[in-house]
Amino acid sequence: MLVGNRVRLRPLRPEDAEPLWRARLDPLTWARTTEAPLVPETLEAYRTRRAEPGEPGAADFAVEVDEALVGAASLFRVDTLARSAEVGLNLLPGERDKGYGRDVLRVLLGYAFRTRNLRRVHLQTLASHQAALRCYRAVGFVEEGRLCEHAWVEGRYDDVVLLAVLASDWHPG
Repeated sequence: MLVGNRVRLRPLRPEDAEPLWRARLDPLTWARTTEAPLVPETLEAYRTRRAEPGEPGAADFAVEVDEALVGAASLFRVDTLARSAEVGLNLLPGERDKGYGRDVLRVLLGYAFRTRNLRRVHLQTLASHQAALRCYRAVGFVEEGRLCEHAWVEGRYDDVVLLAVLASDWHPG
C-alpha cells in the first residue's frame, strides 16, 4: 500500500471492477485514455480481461480517499533495460477536479523512482485536456513532443502531447 497526502494506492480488488468498468465506458473517459474507438464491453468481459496476467513488471493500483474508491492508477510498459515506464491515471467521473491526480502522481513517481529504480516515467494525453496538462506539469512532467492531429475525439482530431519526468529532475513535493 502506498500513501500520499490525500490518497492511498492499494491492490485492486474484485469489487473495484464494476465502478472502474462504468468509468471506462464513459465516452469522454474512453477518449482521454485510449486511441482506439469506444467499443462496448460487458462487465463480465472486463472482469475476465482484468483477471488475466498483466504485462511483466506492470503495477496496477486502486486509488482510495477515506477508504472509498476514487479511481485507478498504473505503471506499465516497464522497460527494465532503459529503466523507464509509462504511467496512467483514471479517476471516476465524480472524483475529478478535486486535486487527487497530483497526489496520485506524486506517489506513483516516488514508487517508480525510489522503489523500482526507474530513471524515466512518461505519459501521453490530449492537447485539449488542459486540466490533465496542468496536473502533470505541476508534478514535474515536461512536454517532449506532440503527435499532431493523432487522436480522433468526439468528431475532431486532437494532438497527443507526450510528457516525461526524469528521476534526476524530479523533486518530491
